[in-house]
Amino acid sequence: MNRCIDIKNMKVAKRYAQALCESAIDNIDEINENLALIDEVIFANPDFMTFFSHPIVSLKDKKETIDEALNGKVNEKALNFMHTLLDESRFDIFKTIYSVFQKEVDEIKNKQRVEVLSVIDLDEEEINKIKEKLNQKINKEIIITPKKDESILGGLVVKLEGKIIDLSLKTKFDDLRKHIKK
Repeated sequence: MNRCIDIKNMKVAKRYAQALCESAIDNIDEINENLALIDEVIFANPDFMTFFSHPIVSLKDKKETIDEALNGKVNEKALNFMHTLLDESRFDIFKTIYSVFQKEVDEIKNKQRVEVLSVIDLDEEEINKIKEKLNQKINKEIIITPKKDESILGGLVVKLEGKIIDLSLKTKFDDLRKHIKK
């Protein structure tokens, strides 16, 4: 999932995400899916982003465009949330809010998102083995996002909770090179 985190507005984003989380606790999974769809439909589209960031476009037109783009695709709470972001001139920090919201949901659901880099595409069996090992260590449901990265030469790089477990050949070679130079 591509995220553009706005560090400068993180405090504000946390307040919005927590408020949404509290108000959506009964249907938090649906709201999370709705936000993913909004991210995909609105925020991944450069034309929409140009439209929404243009100062001449009225708030009314922006809300009508949101309604048309999302009508029948998201629930009323998600749609109202988008209207609130427009009303309060916070539309531009949606991605940060969504990222914080998703972390809140993961915490509630006892889930941990993990990015795994490898030179080759991992098959389902390999992904499940990694999940099992990590689950034993952190006792949470593991959600793996596999990514290909040929620069690591071989092995794996696992990114979780702001930590990196680097089991790549590149790092091993670099460490060996440093050791030899000593």
